[in-house]
Amino acid sequence: MTADNSKTLLFSRRWVGSEATKLLHEARLDQGRPSHVSPGSTLIAAMGQHWHPGSMETVIAMAQHTADAGYEICCYEEHDRCYLPYDAMGVMRNLAYMKALEEGWEYLLYVDNDVLPNQDALVKLLQRPVPIVSPIIVYSDGEAHGLTMPLMERNRGLAMVTSCVLSFLLVRATVFLPWASGGFWENPLGADESYHFAKLRMTGHMPFVDSDVVVACQSPPHYPLDSVGPCPSARVGRDADTLKRLFPHHE
Repeated sequence: MTADNSKTLLFSRRWVGSEATKLLHEARLDQGRPSHVSPGSTLIAAMGQHWHPGSMETVIAMAQHTADAGYEICCYEEHDRCYLPYDAMGVMRNLAYMKALEEGWEYLLYVDNDVLPNQDALVKLLQRPVPIVSPIIVYSDGEAHGLTMPLMERNRGLAMVTSCVLSFLLVRATVFLPWASGGFWENPLGADESYHFAKLRMTGHMPFVDSDVVVACQSPPHYPLDSVGPCPSARVGRDADTLKRLFPHHE
């Protein structure tokens, strides 16, 4: 245990519900990691309620396994607020981290409705002392879909990356403190993952991928701009953009 000589502890009493939880507290102190009233407590936020077959059951089984390991866990659905496909995903993700901060959770796990995690996936990620971490995400059809993550070498520990997909992302809730009242996640139709991780770099945070953990997604990655075709306003914008390209600029 590392002593903090700048503070004098006058009184402390902590109730733990199980021997597993007690061991988590002790391990946290032995590792020299920052103290927390509930180490590793995680709010699991499912983005929407349009579950693919088997996904909800595997996420709940993972939550139960993590709780059995001594972690305080809550798993809930952030209801779909989208009018057009994906147009309110930023709002939903903002609401999730605001809930995590307000309720005092140490971590927030974003999960999409098509993931199939192993039961121990979250426990393994929580053992990594980094503020932002994702497993390797693979797709059920076996294709990489233009992404480098599915091709990463397995069982090589942590790898720092500049950006990653959001399908199964564990974030320490305090990462979002600069945006505590909301507003970190923006409209995905114009602000993609690379933009958001660039914002996080400006506050000193880099994402990591844990190559020892692999989570499968049942559907391939989707790019929100592919979904705006039926929207009349989107068609007008695209037509206007096409016209702009037809006429060269004249001085």
